[in-house]
Amino acid sequence: MKRKTTVKILLVGAAVILLALLLTFALNHRSEPKAPQKPDSPDKTDAELSINSFHHTATKDGKTEWTLDAGSASFFSDSNRVRLSDIRMVFPKRSERSEIQLRADHGILDINTHDMEISGNIIVKNRRYRLQTEILHYSHESHIISTNKPVNILGPAIQLKADTMTVDLTRGRLDCKGHVKGTIRGTEFFKTID
Repeated sequence: MKRKTTVKILLVGAAVILLALLLTFALNHRSEPKAPQKPDSPDKTDAELSINSFHHTATKDGKTEWTLDAGSASFFSDSNRVRLSDIRMVFPKRSERSEIQLRADHGILDINTHDMEISGNIIVKNRRYRLQTEILHYSHESHIISTNKPVNILGPAIQLKADTMTVDLTRGRLDCKGHVKGTIRGTEFFKTID
């Protein structure tokens, strides 16, 4: 009987000590302020400047031409270029057309001309249409997007594939060449053409 009482006392004592340790641990960690999370440093590079969370807005005559956000940017002063990764661009709404959004893995931005070469898993879309390709060139002065790689365009009234493509953003004109193949459904497509 004495042995059972001793075992019960030891178990109760161990439980009290364990509870006290857990309570102390919980209170210590709750009262300590958490250190702020440092952002990941940019990749090792020979660039003069590398940053995370890059944002750039291109304007002309006080109007926003486009905005660009990138996960990282590396600036090379000898060529006045910025190497970008995880790109998101927005071309604001022009007249009655909806804004155009672009996503891509990589890109090069020329600081002087604002021209860009974009590559990797490119998706360009607006309210109605979606374009996919692997490389795009953007000429800022002429507002022309072009590619010499295959493109796939999908929308409510059209499915189109072509070897090359040029888009004039100012005029809202799309030109496709080389093995152009597609389907146009109904009259809805023709209602959207200016």
